Amino acid sequence: MKRKKIRVFGFICILAALCAFSAALFSGCASPEDWARTTIEQNYYRFDGDYSSLSNLKGLSIEQMVEKLDRYSAYYTKEEYAAVIAENAGSRSGIGVTYTYSGGNGIILHSVVGNSPAKKAGLKAGDILLSASAGEHTVQFASSNDFSDFINARTTGEDFTLNLKDGSNVTLAKASYTASYVSMYTSDRVYEIEYENGNRTLKEYDGGIPQLPEDTAYIYLSQFYGGAAEEMAQMINKFNALECSTLILDLRDDGGGYVDLMARIGGRFTSGVVQGNAIAMKAIYKSGRQETSYCYNYSEDTVPAGTSVYVMANNNTASASEALIGVLVSYKIAKYENIFLSKYEGEVAKSYGKGIMQSTFTHRTGDVLKLTVAGIYWAMNDANGNPVTIHDKGLTVEDGCSVAPASDTIVNVGYDDELEAVISKIIADRA
Repeated sequence: MKRKKIRVFGFICILAALCAFSAALFSGCASPEDWARTTIEQNYYRFDGDYSSLSNLKGLSIEQMVEKLDRYSAYYTKEEYAAVIAENAGSRSGIGVTYTYSGGNGIILHSVVGNSPAKKAGLKAGDILLSASAGEHTVQFASSNDFSDFINARTTGEDFTLNLKDGSNVTLAKASYTASYVSMYTSDRVYEIEYENGNRTLKEYDGGIPQLPEDTAYIYLSQFYGGAAEEMAQMINKFNALECSTLILDLRDDGGGYVDLMARIGGRFTSGVVQGNAIAMKAIYKSGRQETSYCYNYSEDTVPAGTSVYVMANNNTASASEALIGVLVSYKIAKYENIFLSKYEGEVAKSYGKGIMQSTFTHRTGDVLKLTVAGIYWAMNDANGNPVTIHDKGLTVEDGCSVAPASDTIVNVGYDDELEAVISKIIADRA
């Protein structure tokens, strides 16, 4: 089935920036417009080398300048950027779901944010919502706006009830919460991260994915933000304690995040197989300057050498996710044939294809420009000795990746047709 546009509540955009560090500039008496124009002209990077959009920025507002740049560049006021930083650190408010409306069905939940009110209420990806009620007010969901208007009208802490297609219902309320980004499943257990009063705890529940083969764990990584690196370390610690030998890493719809978190998570894989520093990625700037990022070195909570690693990706797997796949491939931790790309109706099976990096530049007023500043390359070289980049092409079957036919629009954190394809490959590889 063809994928539909996803609506978001309490969740960050899936096309997240790969890097977001702040470079404060001493702008002196320069106007914000002069500062922005100079900053763009000196730092903005185009992968194709076409800088014609910068030929005449004089007389334009900052917003007009940014419109001439790529879709990853942006301008934030001081207040807007503070909100972005808080959200990227894991601070959220709302119920924590992404969704789409399906005519004749209702509101289909696409994903549920870890540690969110929706997650704690028991909602999960794939649930279908028909209606909701708050006090005497009841709404039947006949469109996406019906759902969004109902949620937006609720105050923080106000209880309301969502009625599901399967006949069940859940009661929850909007709240501020710290998002979690990593969960793990075995054949009979579920492992989640919960935050309470600033403390991070690994919780264990009955359930799991019964179809998973013996000694196999499935880890879902939704974003490279907040405590994702520490959460991954806790999951790998549990993975090792369970003496698992096969790991399925699900990066579907993971739009990326911070470079540092990618390098830290990458280190959990490379430390078990590489002596010394493992390159995470290389950045090449407009000036030609090159900068190398390295995976962190760890002595514990690492994926053991010899572990069979399988990766799930789709056309929304972008940026830091693709860079992490580059780490796994470059150091032969995952084979191309064990990278499964979701195939949706009418679309090509591929990852997103974002091999560029953004940085932020701060004006003395606190306003911020986020600009694309570099091209990103993997640690490995291709057969001709050239550095590998996936920008504008993504990972495809031409790279040797496998295809996982997708039957619906939902990325289920659990068993689905795409995971079935991966499990079939694991069983075949063990035969």
